[in-house]
Amino acid sequence: MMKWYSEVGLTPAAYWTLAWEQAAQSDSRVGNDAEEESYWQQHAPVYDERNPLAPYTAELMGTVIASLRSEDELIEVGPGTGGFTQLLAPHVGKLTVVEPSAAMYEILARSWEQSGLAQNVPEAIRMKWEEASGLVCDVLFSANAFYRIRDMKESLAQMSLTAGRRVYLVQSIGLPFAHPLRAMYGGKQLERSRAQVICDILQEMAVPHQMDTFAVQRKSGAVHDVALISWDT
Repeated sequence: MMKWYSEVGLTPAAYWTLAWEQAAQSDSRVGNDAEEESYWQQHAPVYDERNPLAPYTAELMGTVIASLRSEDELIEVGPGTGGFTQLLAPHVGKLTVVEPSAAMYEILARSWEQSGLAQNVPEAIRMKWEEASGLVCDVLFSANAFYRIRDMKESLAQMSLTAGRRVYLVQSIGLPFAHPLRAMYGGKQLERSRAQVICDILQEMAVPHQMDTFAVQRKSGAVHDVALISWDT
């Protein structure tokens, strides 16, 4: 995989940043916090009615849950409306979410109260992951929350420092559920899946990790792969 980058003339981390910068030029949501929040104010209330991922990931989440301990403190980065949060909460002692979107967290809290879960609504740290610091947990989990991160290498390093035992990242693969990372460089259009580039950056950082893929059938009936990327810290 690294041969591809050497031929292109970019490191994996540099490729991610370049793709982010070019995406931000065409999609204001990528780099503009106000635009992102405006989008979710409109779409968060109907997000779970359309085609959510969490309810269809039994095999994938079974792998994650099997490693959790009842006394664990878990941080979830970018929980959105809380579909994965509700799956994780019964298996840990404490769950905290890092969620910058007020609109998303409002739906998470409302759904939580309607779910009948015994635990209180998770405490929310209301900022972007890149701006959070000094957090500590046993396990860190995040699903499809990476599209607005400019410096993925720094964010992955921060995840490793935060988690005392293990990090789990979930990333959908394939359109229409996940756009690949695209960048124009050297007169060529380059394209790689986000999941693969995350793994490539971990390799660049010399972080031993694994990526398992699961075929997931969504509410619409469409089947696509979802990657579970994980490593010990």
